Amino acid sequence: MPCPAASNDSDFPLLPMTGGSTYNSTTVSHRDVEHEGSFKASIHGNFDDDVAFRRKTMDEQNIAEKKSTPVVIFINFAIVALVAITWCLSTQFSKTALNFDKKNFNAPYFMMWFNTNLMLLCFPAYIIVDKIRSRRSVGDIVGETFRTFGKKKGFSIRNMFVYVTPFVFFWVGANYPYVRALLLITPSVATSISACNAAFVYILAIILLGDTFNIFKIFSVVLAIGGVVVISMDNELKIEWLGILFAFLSAFMAAVYKVSFKKIIGNASLGDVSLFMTCLGFLNLTINWIPSLILALTGVETLHFAYAPWGPMVGAALLSMAFNFTINFGIALLNPLVISVGMLLGIPLNTLIDIIFRNLDATPLFIIGTCLICLSFLLIIIPYDKLGINGNCWKNNKTSAEEICEKM
Repeated sequence: MPCPAASNDSDFPLLPMTGGSTYNSTTVSHRDVEHEGSFKASIHGNFDDDVAFRRKTMDEQNIAEKKSTPVVIFINFAIVALVAITWCLSTQFSKTALNFDKKNFNAPYFMMWFNTNLMLLCFPAYIIVDKIRSRRSVGDIVGETFRTFGKKKGFSIRNMFVYVTPFVFFWVGANYPYVRALLLITPSVATSISACNAAFVYILAIILLGDTFNIFKIFSVVLAIGGVVVISMDNELKIEWLGILFAFLSAFMAAVYKVSFKKIIGNASLGDVSLFMTCLGFLNLTINWIPSLILALTGVETLHFAYAPWGPMVGAALLSMAFNFTINFGIALLNPLVISVGMLLGIPLNTLIDIIFRNLDATPLFIIGTCLICLSFLLIIIPYDKLGINGNCWKNNKTSAEEICEKM
């Protein structure tokens, strides 16, 4: 379930995961592509060099190079709006489904399993888009992606289980607590706390990827934690602490998923990520139904199919799928920062819907806490190096992305 956005110094995506189904992808910098292309070509010949070239031209090519300024502005606006709306509405639909008939349907794990199954469509959707863009045959597209699956080891049933199975657990750890949180807190509170994901990613990237210490990003971590504390102290919202903890756990596990993807899988093209997510959806469909069945049979979750709110559930699943597609194809076409802005706008949009339709009182503490978390998110996604701002406490001789390329 894992999803993606602005990158830090090591070109690592920082979009928070969301809702019942979220998607994490990894961006590839020009530096990484060139480094990887030259390194691999010396060992594997022209094929890997061609793959590196295609990654550079297909995944990292900015649409602004081919379109006029008004068109670029419109496309950026459309992508930002789609990201914000699909994230917001998928969360709202999930909340509606969970509150529809708690006596006969109270099954957050089943909802997560149901939503994740639609990830099976990621790779077919990529094939369609890539065929339209490149006009290559389906066989060429599939063959190239299969050959580069799993750190260039190639796609096979064994490699699918080796590389994807661990992430099924990370995916569950990120998404199940989020859905459980929606049983106890409003979508606006849940999405606000989930934005802490970006701060957690930065902390884990320092520990596991050797990322650079940056004073502004360290400050963003403090702001994120402070924002959660302020929201949890708001007695007027009658927020349950368990809901806060579930949302906090979801944000942390989403960060674990993303950093682990970078650490284990490394840099991946859009095709690689799409195939990976389809494999994740397949494993979810074939394996992850077992815990859902156990929870239903033991009475931990209430699941009566005759009373299940299929309308909101299907709506949430489709919106989550649309959210993931928009994020990944948006990152391939545009600057990841654009996607981050869309994620950020989803927070006030959820708050507005909660105020209008769920009678939420926007208390001062809630507003302050949300603003602190939003500011934290902004501090994380700002490209300080491109702005000429040096907030680094110290810097490694090699970036984490370069170290990973050498290990591949």
